[in-house]
Amino acid sequence: MSTTSTALRTHTCGELNAGDIGRTVTLCGWMDVKRNHGGVIFINLRDLYGVTQIVVGPESPVFKAAEELKSEFVLRVTGRVSARPGANANKNMPTGEIEVVAETLEILNASQPLPFELSEHAGVNEDTRLRYRYLDLRMPRIARNLVLRSRLANVVRAYLNSLGFNEIETPVLTRSTPEGARDFVVPARGAPGSFYALPQSPQVFKQLLMVSGMDRYFQLARNFRDEDLRADRQPEHTQIDLEMSFVTEADVAAVVEGMMKEVFDRTGEKIETPFPEMEYEDVMLRYGSDKPDLRFSLEIKDCSSIFADSGFKVFRGALDAGGVVRGIKGEGGAAYSRGEIDKLTELLKKNGAKGLVWLKFKDGKFDSPTLKFLDEAELSGLRTLYSLGEGDILFICAGERSATARHMGMVRNELIARLKPAAVKKWAFLWVRHFPLLEKDPDSGHWTFTHNPFTAPLPEELRKLDTDPGGVRSCQYDLVLNGVELGSGSVRNHSRAVQEKIFGLMGYSPNEIQRRFGMIVNALDFGAPPHGGIGIGFDRLIGIICGTDSIRDVIAFPKTTSGACLMTDAPSRLDDRQLKELHLRIDDVKSEG
Repeated sequence: MSTTSTALRTHTCGELNAGDIGRTVTLCGWMDVKRNHGGVIFINLRDLYGVTQIVVGPESPVFKAAEELKSEFVLRVTGRVSARPGANANKNMPTGEIEVVAETLEILNASQPLPFELSEHAGVNEDTRLRYRYLDLRMPRIARNLVLRSRLANVVRAYLNSLGFNEIETPVLTRSTPEGARDFVVPARGAPGSFYALPQSPQVFKQLLMVSGMDRYFQLARNFRDEDLRADRQPEHTQIDLEMSFVTEADVAAVVEGMMKEVFDRTGEKIETPFPEMEYEDVMLRYGSDKPDLRFSLEIKDCSSIFADSGFKVFRGALDAGGVVRGIKGEGGAAYSRGEIDKLTELLKKNGAKGLVWLKFKDGKFDSPTLKFLDEAELSGLRTLYSLGEGDILFICAGERSATARHMGMVRNELIARLKPAAVKKWAFLWVRHFPLLEKDPDSGHWTFTHNPFTAPLPEELRKLDTDPGGVRSCQYDLVLNGVELGSGSVRNHSRAVQEKIFGLMGYSPNEIQRRFGMIVNALDFGAPPHGGIGIGFDRLIGIICGTDSIRDVIAFPKTTSGACLMTDAPSRLDDRQLKELHLRIDDVKSEG
């Protein structure tokens, strides 16, 4: 039975099959390809649902019209469904066993010559694709991504509804609160000199919903962040946002893992739950990143004990200063050229490392410019600790503990990109738990939040807020998938005293706390329940599932890396009348060009 029944068409271009042979049907779509074989015209008619082959013989009354058709003309075709002759059948496509012999052909709309070929392999410049995004969306790969996105959004909604979550919209026009990125601001015409801010997340509102007693909230929320862009960032993005009352970290994890299982089941993929979890400090030491790609088993190991009495000043100096020596093996890495190693070394130095030591193991022995500083016992210890085999390379960094972890994480990422080791799993989820609550802001000298200012400290570490704020671990957790930070959340502060104490450590006076955060700290006075939640990057999730490197491929109308929409020419300037209404004046704007 037809999935679409309208005045213009009886079927879509993706649903006819051998069971429809003999039926008269009407299809609408775009002319994708036209071929003339021996005086018979074959047309691939395309819509969102698929492609159907249309046949126009030389005796047909519409043959002349078919000859004049151009690419992307919009057509309405009526004809009889026939079996494709013998070898012409294509059982690899849903409509591959049939064709429609055209009886009438109507051009619903013509098309100008296209600015680029609508082909998956056309090699079109991305700026051109984004300028004509409405054409780019006709490409099957991009269209499939958006259809999948829509279907998985419905999966998420159905799953959370089944658990008693309430879908509640929160304001888009709100006030500016510090959440880690710059705000987009909107001038308020009715309040000259005042501005709304677009929300970086619904953080405050979802906490207020918990104070209100809504118990379980979610929405597919639009977030706005004025930050430097890259492949997995957009100035506006969508997150699966949820919050729950009277919960622990484990309760939030159980909901999220069940949701992920539903999502991946719908795509035909199986994932294992519960997801593994690691403490932040441990994951940094072993992988050098708080979002490690655990599809690969490369692991950083500490080799400080091997060099406890070393004569190599670089290692011994780091250890005497309270630092560490850590290394990572790359199987088959002996193929690294000296130039490639130098580039990696320079990258590390630009990020604060003092250098990078490397040792290749080939022809049964070590090769390295550092060999003259190392004795046989140290070399033997390294070979045993890292299980070095023929053709392997070992990279070693020395220095302060956290910095060395970060530098070794960069080396790990380079090894994965360069050596392409075999993946041990397809979907590598990981919970990273208990991040530091605070870190020092190098500019102000004050403490600042590592994730968001509303995260609660671990109960057993609450007293350390008075003695060692930088050592306080938090109830913060991130969800990582294949090396991508997919989600971030926490159990929140539900005590005003604790929340104000944290704000105070961040350098806010009581008046500033009230001015910036009054709506939440005041609410905590009125019976706020313990609560927690998470925001999961929906664009990133769909991008990973679709196997694309850029979330622009799963967003209908994305921005460029400079934040521009080439199709609409946004952002654009306001005219003088609009500026006057908003009580704004533009000063010192450099002319374009």
